[in-house]
Amino acid sequence: MAERGTTRSRADATTAARVEDGLKIGEADGIHPALEFMRKAGVPREIALRVLCAPQFHRRGERRRNPR
Repeated sequence: MAERGTTRSRADATTAARVEDGLKIGEADGIHPALEFMRKAGVPREIALRVLCAPQFHRRGERRRNPR
């Protein structure tokens, strides 16, 4: 298990995409609609709350030079 503060790659591209969509909704409409969207999209609540409540931990785009 990775320690806190270390960067980890996204294990699930579908969840990552739903989180990105939720963050866009959060910027436009607020945290509650974003949380509801992520819940309905199957994003685990723990992850949804972490990304919505801790923007300093948001990923800043794809880090890989060559996508998988």
